[in-house]
Amino acid sequence: MRLALLLGGPLLATEGLRERLEGFRLWAADSGARHALALGLPLELWLGDMDSSPPWLQEALPVPKEVLPRDKDLTDGEALFRKALELGAEEVLGLGALGGRLDHTLAHLELAFLLAERGSRVALTDGLTWAFPLLPGTHGLPVRPGSPFSLLPFPEATLGVEGARWDLPPTFLRATTRTLENQALGPLKVRVERGRALLYLFP
Repeated sequence: MRLALLLGGPLLATEGLRERLEGFRLWAADSGARHALALGLPLELWLGDMDSSPPWLQEALPVPKEVLPRDKDLTDGEALFRKALELGAEEVLGLGALGGRLDHTLAHLELAFLLAERGSRVALTDGLTWAFPLLPGTHGLPVRPGSPFSLLPFPEATLGVEGARWDLPPTFLRATTRTLENQALGPLKVRVERGRALLYLFP
């Protein structure tokens, strides 16, 4: 099962993103459903309390809804992530998961790690920037030469990078900008010896 979760943050609906979504089932959390209109792709499930989805949007998308109560102890976005987790999704793309409200972005990053820890391949995007949660191990990443990237301990990790303009031997990092604004020379190899890390790829 490959799922694209449409969340409430900003999303640039590019042709490249539409192509990337081929073979994915689209689920939306509340106002994230508007991205289905921008992408011109069919929505399979719409989940949320609908407090941020205006009547015009609900009329424009005759999609099966799973309505949640407004008084609850999690966001509609988290409920959508957890539904994907329960169904054992093999791959999950979080669209509209970055940017906008920082508190929601940080929560989406934590939820991405939760999915990764359960064995799902996960990526989050705003349509331009992509974020990938990296768990302990060696990660080979097919990055185009010249692609800018940043690598962040989350919140601390022992990290190494090969294939970059500035390679890094395994180094313990915490609260640092040392691994920001690097550049790939070709495919990257990232080694996470301890902790967790986030790889950001920029256009």
